[in-house]
Amino acid sequence: MKKILLPFDGSRPALRALDYLVGLRREGLENLVVHLVNVQEEPKLFGDYASQSLVGKLNTEAKRYGETINQSAVQRLREEGVECHAHEVVGTISQSIVEAVEAFECDTIIMGTRGMSNLANLMMGSVATKVVHEAKVPVALVK
Repeated sequence: MKKILLPFDGSRPALRALDYLVGLRREGLENLVVHLVNVQEEPKLFGDYASQSLVGKLNTEAKRYGETINQSAVQRLREEGVECHAHEVVGTISQSIVEAVEAFECDTIIMGTRGMSNLANLMMGSVATKVVHEAKVPVALVK
């Protein structure tokens, strides 16, 4: 059984990665299980606003928002006959992706990339670059 992690944020690059995965399925990749993960950045609150209650509410709403993003990808994968599971996480994106690989015992990551230049990656950093360096499994980047 092939377990693939698909980080999904609904963006064009994420949709291209989804299309790539669907293409693999159509080409005959069998026994495929996909774990979709949507990561929402943790809210940064300071001072009197940083109550545990408020942070908890914001995290709950962030996960709910992530669930709405994942819905279209789940529907598409299921229409293609792909077993899939959606997960919504609040945290640091690259770290959460790497942790999800281990938690769901995935053997591959397929993810979209925005195709930034080397200079932009150097200056701004890139989730894809961090995942490639931190993940212990192969990472396929789809442009």
